[in-house]
Amino acid sequence: MSRRPDYIPNKDRDLLSWTSNFFTKVEAGAQTWGIPAAEITALSSAFSKFANFLSEAEGPERTPVVIEKKNMARDTLVGLIREMVRAHLNGANITNDVRLLLGLHLHDTERTPVPVPTDFPDMDIRPYATRRLDIHFHDKEGKKAKPYGVNGAVIIYAVLDEPTTNYDLLGRSALATRTPHSIEFPLDERGRTVYIAICWQNEKGQRGPWSLIQSAIVP
Repeated sequence: MSRRPDYIPNKDRDLLSWTSNFFTKVEAGAQTWGIPAAEITALSSAFSKFANFLSEAEGPERTPVVIEKKNMARDTLVGLIREMVRAHLNGANITNDVRLLLGLHLHDTERTPVPVPTDFPDMDIRPYATRRLDIHFHDKEGKKAKPYGVNGAVIIYAVLDEPTTNYDLLGRSALATRTPHSIEFPLDERGRTVYIAICWQNEKGQRGPWSLIQSAIVP
């Protein structure tokens, strides 16, 4: 199953703002939620260090050393946040109202509907070895991670004598759950042209639209 987006923001400034809110809330609720004072102090210190190094990294004296210190401070801060969430803020006593205030994912009270894919993966066809092609696929942003609810990419293909735009002629298929996906061909298909198309498939077996048909020579 594909992972939902991380609750930790990717951008440094967004993380700073998010952590400021998170820290304010956990400091106020520490006793209620059983968070030790030492953990609150450590989080406060890590937050201050990250804020200071981020300010330097964005300033006129930005250097590789400063950027590395900022990145290390970020890693320390994020590690402390994740450990605090894991140890104290994942229980059933932490209601969805509280999790919303903290900026965390909500507990699933109902199964989240799995959407039908609305686009298709981009695909690169690369020769790997004799009689083998590797199919590299990714989303439109170039990420190898599958979209939410998607369990793989369906690849259909056929070795044909003439170009085609007819998907029904692509009679062989495979479900690729990770990239790249390798296709091996029999010896008598070396040097011939294979036509390939790809689409996303969700966990219910529902497919999105097909990509355009691409071609490659069987090595």
